[in-house]
Amino acid sequence: MGVELHDNRGLICGYLLQSQGPAVAIEIGAVSAVEPPADALWLHFNLNDGRARAWIGGCTWLPAEGRERLLGSERSAFLEVWGNAISGALADVYSDDPERFGLVYVHVNQNCLISGRRHPVTAAALLHADLAAGLPIDTTPALFNRLFTHLVATRTKAVAEFVAVIDQAEDRVFAGAYHAVRLGQHRGGMARLRRQLVADRNACVDFFAHPPAWWPKPATKNLRRLGGALTSAVQDLELTEDRARLINEEIDSRQIERTNRNLYFVSMAAAVFLPMTVISGIFGMNVGGLPWVEDASGFRWVMACMAAAVTLALALLAWRRML
Repeated sequence: MGVELHDNRGLICGYLLQSQGPAVAIEIGAVSAVEPPADALWLHFNLNDGRARAWIGGCTWLPAEGRERLLGSERSAFLEVWGNAISGALADVYSDDPERFGLVYVHVNQNCLISGRRHPVTAAALLHADLAAGLPIDTTPALFNRLFTHLVATRTKAVAEFVAVIDQAEDRVFAGAYHAVRLGQHRGGMARLRRQLVADRNACVDFFAHPPAWWPKPATKNLRRLGGALTSAVQDLELTEDRARLINEEIDSRQIERTNRNLYFVSMAAAVFLPMTVISGIFGMNVGGLPWVEDASGFRWVMACMAAAVTLALALLAWRRML
């Protein structure tokens, strides 16, 4: 018996927003590329699929700038407000690899939020899960705010995880177990995360300050709050990076101190036992004329000389305050 595979022509998910009740899932066939939608909707595409790109490129009710942004090849975050629409791309964490980042491309107006990605990203997947679970969202500003909320929450969680790692490393260092602390990989991850946080923050500055005229004031207030949370996350991450650098400096300092103590011990041991080595070397020479060779108490005299030499060495070191 054959199995029929579902094919939505590159559409990952689509939802029709309703003023009352949860959003309704729709197929790509239910949305015309010629006639603009009568109700607000969200379409999220896989931009690796040629059919999705063809649908976006041939959608006549999307302005040319919106199609260009959605199908663009930009590799950095940006967000532009032009006319009655918002277009751009925001950095997001990969769903299957939290240490890597991709872009989610967006176009927003009063009637639709069209988005796309080339690799599965976290925020869009969480928004999809919200709507699939029946979360009521009735407008595109509320939908975009929810998407941006997930972006900020994901980054804030990542920053909190790095803070916890640095806290644990700091405790280990000051407990003396610094030899087990390795921060190189974490410092690289923090640097990558900071770049993406700053990119998203900078991309949204103009939008937060001058949203479109149709954007409701409550949604604007919420966006500015999210922007403040994003800025706080950047500051927390920068502080955490500074702490990581100071911990590395403390580890280096303690390792140098430990090495110096070991070298000091070796040096003192060499200084103390050097006279004994010299005496034993002298009396070990196989030549005539050595004292006490025929004396039955010669061994005791040699040991006494060694003891006296060690005592003298210790006294000299103590006099020089080297012990």
